[in-house]
Amino acid sequence: MHRRAFLNRGTLAAAALFPAAKMWPAPASSDSSGPVVETTAGKIRGALEDKVAAFRGVPYGASTAGSARFMPPEKPQPWAGVKDTIELGHRSPQAASGLIPEVAAVDAGEPSGEDCLVLNVWTPSAASGHKRPVMVWLHGGGFTSGSGGFKIYDGVNLAGKHDVVVVTVKKRALNA
Repeated sequence: MHRRAFLNRGTLAAAALFPAAKMWPAPASSDSSGPVVETTAGKIRGALEDKVAAFRGVPYGASTAGSARFMPPEKPQPWAGVKDTIELGHRSPQAASGLIPEVAAVDAGEPSGEDCLVLNVWTPSAASGHKRPVMVWLHGGGFTSGSGGFKIYDGVNLAGKHDVVVVTVKKRALNA
């Protein structure tokens, strides 16, 4: 059997056995009951997913649009109030990807844009007082494709089962 045929059949079988809704639930909707934490730029509100605090699309840098393109990143502009961080932020602008089907299946398909310097963070608790190891995932793609928002990089299970903080980083692509 060819490797590609085996992988395609295995992917189809897994999809039949595990419906997508159970594997990768949609992010929780915005409400005022989500965990709130303070960052250097302002307060952010996340969502609780399986008892894990999830913060998606947290800005770590300013937009890279216009005159900021190809320049060193700047700090994000501070905001007043509480910023909801429950959805994936932009991925960097990229050319159409030639992803193999097995990888394309885990692509969350978030929109692209110049305001792409964002983090996704999962922690078993947003309350301070207990230090945890922090695991940071830098996605691959050779600076031309990929995203920290791929479904396989979702940190809910890892954070919840192993008492760690999981961070995925979105970054600029060279062709942006």
